Amino acid sequence: MTEFTFAPGEKNIIGDRFSPSVIIFWLKTSIAASSTRIQYTTPNTLFGLIPLGADTKTIPLRNVASVDTSTKFNLGSLVWGVVFLLIGLGCLDSSVAVALVLILVAASNLANTMSAQLDFVNQAGGRNSVKVSILEKDKLMQLAQNIQRLVFADVEGQRHQESMDMAQKQYTAQTRSVLIQQQMLDQQRKATADDNPSMPTE
Repeated sequence: MTEFTFAPGEKNIIGDRFSPSVIIFWLKTSIAASSTRIQYTTPNTLFGLIPLGADTKTIPLRNVASVDTSTKFNLGSLVWGVVFLLIGLGCLDSSVAVALVLILVAASNLANTMSAQLDFVNQAGGRNSVKVSILEKDKLMQLAQNIQRLVFADVEGQRHQESMDMAQKQYTAQTRSVLIQQQMLDQQRKATADDNPSMPTE
């Protein structure tokens, strides 16, 4: 499924791997979630083609308010693609090898003009975003729905625990109040008995 390692207590583990772009399909973005956290690793690239390591992020599930998907238009990829394409075509007469490399970089950027995006939104509205190939949008949406179920289950679990804690506090307070009233009543009875001792019988 993914390369992440989860602790023994973590349940409902789900995850999948995606291509970050149409061109560099051999690199993979990994996303996984459990009953307690979400993890993802995204590869870094130069000009959308040359691998430069990866970024890994872990998000506690309780910090996630919603899981959203969208289709994004990347203006930067379009601009760089057109620039490299024009330069590559201009280099065809002087150096075919350089021209082919530039055209390949241009193709990579143009292929990334449209992408699918997964957003993990926290309670304050902040976002952690993961972009993948537009060709894997359906698979990304399916994973997003499964993670959203984990988020809702965690929220319901928190509400249930808060409700149980509140009920326990109310029960403890009521029990303490009854005990105090019982102690006061016992003290009153004892004081009354001391003020009115019974007469000895003949």
